[in-house]
Amino acid sequence: MKKCSDFCKKLSDYLDRELSEAECKLIEDHLRQCPPCAIIFQGLERTVNLCGKGISDEVPLAVKQRLINFLRNRCCSDYVNK
Repeated sequence: MKKCSDFCKKLSDYLDRELSEAECKLIEDHLRQCPPCAIIFQGLERTVNLCGKGISDEVPLAVKQRLINFLRNRCCSDYVNK
């Protein structure tokens, strides 16, 4: 891999442990030498970890109720109170 774009194309495979030992070493060496690629990798790694945890995008009931109250009282009473 000679360019950062070549390296970035392999990041997902690297995280999924689908690369050879030699390719992994190239990526690890590149990460140590290239701060921008290391930042990209860290972001991808965090995203994969968060997705793996199954984080829910459901709004907690207390937050939902505060939003409804805000809408009723401040800006959209014509629509929310129907």
